[in-house]
Amino acid sequence: MKQWQRLAFYLLLNVCVSAITVLVVLFLWDLNHPKVSVKPPENTAVVPSTEITTPEASTLDIESGATPSSSSTQMDVEEYQVKANDTLGEIAASYGVSVEEILKINGLSDPNAISVGMVIYIPVTPEVESFETPESTRTPSLVTGTPGASQQTGGVVINSVIGVGDLASERVFISRTGSGSLLLAGWQLRDESGNTFTFPYLELFEGGAVNVWTSVGSATPVDLYWGQTLSIWQAGETVTLVDDQGKIRATYKIP
Repeated sequence: MKQWQRLAFYLLLNVCVSAITVLVVLFLWDLNHPKVSVKPPENTAVVPSTEITTPEASTLDIESGATPSSSSTQMDVEEYQVKANDTLGEIAASYGVSVEEILKINGLSDPNAISVGMVIYIPVTPEVESFETPESTRTPSLVTGTPGASQQTGGVVINSVIGVGDLASERVFISRTGSGSLLLAGWQLRDESGNTFTFPYLELFEGGAVNVWTSVGSATPVDLYWGQTLSIWQAGETVTLVDDQGKIRATYKIP
C-alpha cells in the first residue's frame, strides 16, 4: 500500500472515532439531564385584557354670579359699614332681621363686638311693591316690614337719632309698633329750626322700620335720604313726626 493511501486511512479512522465519541457524550448528557416541562396550575384563570373607555367629561354651564348648590334656596346679603353710635339691635331692626341672624352670617358670637368702620353682612329679602296713583306723576312705592292686617292708624315711634352732628352717619330711626300697615306718604319729619323732610309713598307694616338719613343717597324700603349737605340734628333738640293732616304722631328729644 502506498504511503498516501495509508495516511488517508488513518485520517478517516480518526474522524470516525471522533464522531462516535461526540455522539456518546451527547447521549450520556441527555440521560443525566432530562428535559423539564413547566405547566401552569390547572386552577389558574387566564384573564383577558380589558379595554376601559372613559367617557368625556360633561360640560357644566354656570351662569355668571350663580353658585352651584345641592339646594335651590338662595340668600341675599347686603354689606353694611358700621357707623358711630350704631348698635347691632338697631341695624337688625332697620333691616327687619334678628340680631341672631346677623351674628350667624358674620360668624360672630358677641353682639357688642362690632366697631366703627367694620363691614358686616346683613341677610335681606326686600319686599318692594308698586302702587297705582291717580296723579300723572308717580313716586316710587316703598314697603317695609311684614304685610299683615289691613291699614290701621297710629303705632309709630321715633326710636333714636344716630350719629348726631356727623353727616355721613346722621339719621333718624323710626319703627312701626302697631299691627297692620301704616302709610307714611305725605308725613313730615321736622326739627326746631324749620327744616322739614316729607316722606314719599312708603308703607310700614307690623315690625317694620325705616332710617331717614340726613345725607344724599338712593331710597330703599329701609333707608330714605333727606338730601342735605350739612348735618341737621343737635343735642337737646326735639324731633317731631307729623302725619299728612299736620297731626303730631311722635316726638323724640335728642340726649
